[in-house]
Amino acid sequence: MSNNAPGPWGPPPSQPGPGQWGQQQPGPPGPFGSGPFGGPPPQPPRRVGNPGLAVAAGVVAMLVGAGVYGVIVKSLEIQSTWFGVGVAALIGLAMGRVGGANPVLPIVAIVLALVGIMLGQLTAITLAGADELNISVLDVVSDFGSDIIQGWKDGLEPFDFLVFVFGAVAAFGITKSVGEK
Repeated sequence: MSNNAPGPWGPPPSQPGPGQWGQQQPGPPGPFGSGPFGGPPPQPPRRVGNPGLAVAAGVVAMLVGAGVYGVIVKSLEIQSTWFGVGVAALIGLAMGRVGGANPVLPIVAIVLALVGIMLGQLTAITLAGADELNISVLDVVSDFGSDIIQGWKDGLEPFDFLVFVFGAVAAFGITKSVGEK
């Protein structure tokens, strides 16, 4: 019989005992994996986000992106798919970063991206109308708001639908990939 008590009656110093402060020393993997007690190795905790705050961040990103989109389109007087993808990317980054891997957020990001692209195009039309009529943007919105929306609807072209499709795909993919990291 062996006595494991410390002192002259304990295990000889050549045999490894428990680690400092009694911690278990790592050993060879067990028959069922390399985790504790032979189980699978522990996985890092999944990043948990705040979906409500993510939607709020997405709305803020949508408004900022739409404003920048409208100013760029109006000042350059060109329309590009990349502007819509930029708005969608901004929304996706904000929502994925804040919301984590919530499966609903990519769908919400698609809706926000489509609304953001539409608001960006309406902003460009409003800014152009304010310059053309030589009045403030608020006067254009208050006096000609319904005319701006009707003109936007009438002026939609196949290219605009392409911008919406690329924006939706970008919003979904970026939100999903950033949220899972």
